[in-house]
Amino acid sequence: MKQTKLLLVLLLVVFSAFSVQAQKSKIGVINIGEILLLMPEYDSVQVAYQTKYESIQSDLQMMYSEFQQKQQELAQTQDQLTPIIKGMKMQELEDLQKRIETLQKGAQAELDGFEQSEIKPLLDKIRVSIKEVAKEHGFTHVINNSQEQVIYFEESFNIFPLVKKKMGLKDKVLPAAGK
Repeated sequence: MKQTKLLLVLLLVVFSAFSVQAQKSKIGVINIGEILLLMPEYDSVQVAYQTKYESIQSDLQMMYSEFQQKQQELAQTQDQLTPIIKGMKMQELEDLQKRIETLQKGAQAELDGFEQSEIKPLLDKIRVSIKEVAKEHGFTHVINNSQEQVIYFEESFNIFPLVKKKMGLKDKVLPAAGK
């Protein structure tokens, strides 16, 4: 009998603890990607990225043109070339192709690194604002749903408007998805 009462009291305490903990939890949901797109600083990062991208594309295009020109020259003159000269020109084409591939790989890594280094301070600024909003409004957890990791959430938990207001961001026309 004592054990039954003790068990009931213990279960009551455990369920009370879970109930209190559940009542204290408040989850906020935000799309960090949308906040990022609204930031004026993001526009300048995009412009700098685009400039760097276009510069790299220009370099690649020059190399492609050089490759095509040398390839055409070889195709037109290969019958008149000695085997040694023909082999040297083919090797030159292979080397140029390898340089193009190296530039492509390096350029992508450079662009990715540039974008990450420029966006990190913006994401840090967003995180600071999210933490402030979470504390001000009693959120115990905030979930980023920008990568569609959250299947469902009640709209009242969306803290996007609060963070946008905190950061002083205004609405603007966002690019349509997939464009």
